[in-house]
Amino acid sequence: MTTLGEMLKGPCSTSLWEQLCPLLEALDETELAAAATALRSWPPERRPMPDHWWDELLSGGTRPYHALAGTRRLGRLVDVEWARVPAEPDADRDEYEEANEAADEAADGDEPADGAAFPYGAIAVAAPSDLRRVVFGAVAEWHHNGGDVVGWSTVASAPLTMLLSGADYHDNPLDIQLSPDGATVAASVECRWHAWSSAGEPLWSLDPAEIWPDGEADDGGDGDDEGEGEEDDLVGIDVPVRFAFDADGRRVAVGRLRGGPVAVLDARTGKVLAPDPGGARWEGEGPVALDAAGRLLAHAHGSRLVVRDVDSGAVLADADTGLAAIHALTMAPDGTGLLAVGADGKDDPAVCSLSLLRQAASAPTLTAGELIRADRAPDGMIATDPMSVITARAVWTANGPLAFMSSDDGDVLFGDDGRVLRLSSGPSIAAFTPDGRALITVGCAEQDEMDPIDVWFLDAMDPAADQAGRTLP
Repeated sequence: MTTLGEMLKGPCSTSLWEQLCPLLEALDETELAAAATALRSWPPERRPMPDHWWDELLSGGTRPYHALAGTRRLGRLVDVEWARVPAEPDADRDEYEEANEAADEAADGDEPADGAAFPYGAIAVAAPSDLRRVVFGAVAEWHHNGGDVVGWSTVASAPLTMLLSGADYHDNPLDIQLSPDGATVAASVECRWHAWSSAGEPLWSLDPAEIWPDGEADDGGDGDDEGEGEEDDLVGIDVPVRFAFDADGRRVAVGRLRGGPVAVLDARTGKVLAPDPGGARWEGEGPVALDAAGRLLAHAHGSRLVVRDVDSGAVLADADTGLAAIHALTMAPDGTGLLAVGADGKDDPAVCSLSLLRQAASAPTLTAGELIRADRAPDGMIATDPMSVITARAVWTANGPLAFMSSDDGDVLFGDDGRVLRLSSGPSIAAFTPDGRALITVGCAEQDEMDPIDVWFLDAMDPAADQAGRTLP
């Protein structure tokens, strides 16, 4: 009889994985750890999560063998438009088109009841840690309307949660973020900041120009404000906004990539906690991050990172990252480290790790490490192109920080040591779940115009999670 160990020594394939799954379910902890060491050398797409594993995961019944699955196809954007969970998410193109034709006939040719549309694909995505739903932002139809922002159930076919109808504006929702508890959704359109409950109820909407009308900064910036007022009037691709929640989802930080106000708000009410409304604003140029308690705020200012005490507004520390531009930022849960993601001087994707040392008797110090470039990147990727800027994301996982960036030439997922976990030739937009366990991607993987929606399980892709010295039966 062929043993599991012998099977794992053979060429990796999806068919072999299907044979392995029932065997993996019977392994104890030591044997599973040994299997993980072997399986993490397989491409994650060769290890799709079986349907019954997925059902177990969504029901909250996490099993140790779930961590060996590399990915799960959730469906495609047409499924979001029709508010359905597909029965055959891995069907080939002919089977899928037949299913779509059947759905069209069943609907008598009508448009989807909820009216959500993705004629040009998605521009933003977010998902809670339990993966029971996904929130999408559609690409705007500039001649017609903006992009719909909708919530889609991954559990069962059900009406979409319409958060924002594109008929009411003409912008792209370039960043969507969910609070770690899944209760709050934040996005920005036409320079306004919005938040909704998970049920789709509007919580608040703010115009930063009304809160800080004078546009004056208080942080000793470079003073080069020429044209700032004109830039404030731009919408969509020219002024993408970034959101970041604290661990409890009570506070949310906001920053704008083209320069402008940086603020911390009460996530449920929209009340500005800092800086004081109507007073001098904090000036920034890029992403933001909060520590778990929501007491420390990090934000970019050019190539530098600034760390502030939220309650007092005081600048505690700052350091130059060496990046030509910073597109995404994440902070360690304990507030001792940061990862800045962006472009180096050659327009290649790169990251900078920084350590934050806090001492009771003196001011904290922020120390930047060396610039680290991805070991590999899609051919032709330019890390300062608009697509790269918009799609850049960062997260701090249990195994350390990770960065994601995509362009028309493909996307790359890599660690703070430059190690590449995923490289694709097809462009996509993506988001990390708040717990750092999964990456959700939407796009034309391998030039597939059907816009697949996939989950990539990060623990199963990261060799850092391996445990040596295990044996297989």
